[in-house]
Amino acid sequence: MTLQQLRYLLALDEHRHFGKAARSCFVAQPTLTLQVKKLEDELGVIIFDRSANPVQPTRIGYRIVAQARLVLEEVANLETVVASHSDGMEGVFSVGVIPTLSPYLLPRFIKGFSARFPDTRLRFREMRSEEIIEELRKGSLDIGLLVTPLQERQLREIPLFYEPFLIYASAGEKILERSPLLPDHVNRKDLWILQDGHCFRNQVLNLCEKSAIPPAGNFHFEAGTVETLKNLVRSNMGYTIIPELSVNPATDADFTRRFADPQPSREVSLVVNRNMSRETLLTELRKAILSVVPAEFTKNERYRTIEWRN
Repeated sequence: MTLQQLRYLLALDEHRHFGKAARSCFVAQPTLTLQVKKLEDELGVIIFDRSANPVQPTRIGYRIVAQARLVLEEVANLETVVASHSDGMEGVFSVGVIPTLSPYLLPRFIKGFSARFPDTRLRFREMRSEEIIEELRKGSLDIGLLVTPLQERQLREIPLFYEPFLIYASAGEKILERSPLLPDHVNRKDLWILQDGHCFRNQVLNLCEKSAIPPAGNFHFEAGTVETLKNLVRSNMGYTIIPELSVNPATDADFTRRFADPQPSREVSLVVNRNMSRETLLTELRKAILSVVPAEFTKNERYRTIEWRN
């Protein structure tokens, strides 16, 4: 039994066609067919039913394919350990970032990080939290930048900072007169929120749960970005809640108010699969990010973390 034979099994299970499976493995069809047959002879069982159209695993075949997948996953983990033995930072790494964080955090550190580590290539993808979590579980994503805690046993969380939530309100809104400003002062009927699917939306709703009431008026809109929320507030009455990194001092200062301590906030972390072993990369990435956020973001006694998963 060889690892290549197991790879042929998985290809055949995926494509359910000998020719297509062979092409996906960049070998001739007779080569793949012969190796699958050799494996069947060695094990003494029929793994694929050739009479079916398309071909299908037999009952024992399903179990063998599932075990082969586990074996190859462990081999990949072993190769990762060997490749990272020197704990270097060379290579290409995929990073998923949530949409309410990427436009405000990435521009702050990417240029400096790239200059320091030219052999490290980070491929960023803007993704929602659940998508990041799923791809980290499967191993198709190397690193996630998202809000925690997640309570996912397969994943490791490396906390970075605590980002406060701010009120962003039109001039004349009574909430701007509140002192101290408390989450209980938030009224849902005047609140613009993100559309469903954003973890920040869930945190905002959890923050103002006690005072939540159905939206009022003849116009209701749920935005796709924080910037859209801010534009709505600047052009209309009402208010929203935004993460502090999204504040532009030149245009937003007159619209923002801070909550009283302990300020509602979100915990932002690097998240990786527990099989990830590039410790130097994670350490340097964490240092680069912390160097561009306010120092007070790391002092979590000032903040109260709002959960985003119910």
